[in-house]
Amino acid sequence: MARSNPYTGCEDFHRTTASARHPSVGVSRRQFLGWGVASGLTLYTARAMPLAHWMEGAAEAAAADRDARILVSVFLPGGLDLLDSFMEVTQYPTYSRLRGKSARSLSVDALLGGTISPHPSLEAGRDGGIRGLLSAGKVGLLPGIDYANPDLSHFHSRLFWETGTITSQQTTGWLGRWLDQHGTGANPFQGLTSGSRLSPTLLTTRAPVSSVESIQATEMKIPSVEDPNRRRAMRVYGNLARPQRGDGEGRASARAGARYAQDVSDRLSPLAGKAPPAVEPGGDVDSVAQVGGKISGYPQGSQFGGHLRQLAFLLDQNLGTRVATVDGRADFDTHQNQPERLAEALSDVSASLAAFQHDLETRGLGDRVLTFVWTEFGRRPQANSSNGSDHGAGGIGWTMGNQVAPGLRTEYPSLRNLDAQGNLKVTVDFRSVYASLIEQWLGTPADGIIPDAGSFPRVSLVR
Repeated sequence: MARSNPYTGCEDFHRTTASARHPSVGVSRRQFLGWGVASGLTLYTARAMPLAHWMEGAAEAAAADRDARILVSVFLPGGLDLLDSFMEVTQYPTYSRLRGKSARSLSVDALLGGTISPHPSLEAGRDGGIRGLLSAGKVGLLPGIDYANPDLSHFHSRLFWETGTITSQQTTGWLGRWLDQHGTGANPFQGLTSGSRLSPTLLTTRAPVSSVESIQATEMKIPSVEDPNRRRAMRVYGNLARPQRGDGEGRASARAGARYAQDVSDRLSPLAGKAPPAVEPGGDVDSVAQVGGKISGYPQGSQFGGHLRQLAFLLDQNLGTRVATVDGRADFDTHQNQPERLAEALSDVSASLAAFQHDLETRGLGDRVLTFVWTEFGRRPQANSSNGSDHGAGGIGWTMGNQVAPGLRTEYPSLRNLDAQGNLKVTVDFRSVYASLIEQWLGTPADGIIPDAGSFPRVSLVR
């Protein structure tokens, strides 16, 4: 059913779960790993895969190319506003007139030759946050990114971005298709989500992938049994799991299941011991860390920062990861009170991403990892009556890392030349960016991954 107002129709996406939008091709955590293993890890595979195979697959993939490039996709849900986030200085008078009392002040120390004014909250975090990274030449801005004739539905737009196609048909994720073509059949860590549910961006047909909710929860546990009794109980459990002469089919199957669960624990518990603190469980999508002042690390209490921190650790474990995803917790669907809500949410994003980049560099991964940050659409230039902004076109994305081509990578849309609906005009199709990332960073052709890839002009994204 058509929405009565395309600029404010939010209920379609917020009431629909990720599992309903994209049913997983894999099996459940309990089905795959067996009883007795804690719930920190989920594997998604189109076929049964012995545990030894996927652990060996991860080791083999890592050993094959220890310098392989990694692409990290970060989603900021709700529709982040380009104009408030990265204001083009010359357009400030027009912006101020359209936004009225919700307009933010213009920073006097604009970047990129005095052309771009980042939101003040983008200074939160280590070394000046996102603003600091932009100043250091480690951010490439993509203003005006969207697709032609944007739908302005959360549900549809996010689906399009996740799949790399403009279709409502069930299909795989764009990074999932890359893994199907260029990944292996034996390493579920080649594509992983740091979070509780696999990102639809990684949905595949053949290649195994995984999601890690909490490394700390991957160790095998027996309820209500703690050390030292736990160690004794695990030894007994191991003895019960050994094959015995005379076992019938049922008992042999039960012992095999016990061995399987024990093997998971033995292989993954060393990671749990070295991993950063467990990620705090999240609330609703408005949950953000209140970042005040300058901090040097991941913001305390930020689930987004926690998942980025966990991802940096996992990327450092030589698991053969090539593509990874993290979803932000902040809700950028700022129909009401945009100045306050955006300030809080952007500070969490800035501090978390700045800490992630520093973490990668400290681990020696700074030249191997490129992070792509995106949101499903932008906001309307004209403010609404609730001190906010409604769904619009011409959004914002950016690349981040030591090897990105810095500064403005796409044309900033003009406030003096809006489209027929009063929205910013789209200056670059997101599929142009996808094709460019695939070719320039992952080093493979975009054909067969992005439909009709040859029709989209490329954007220079890598140094």
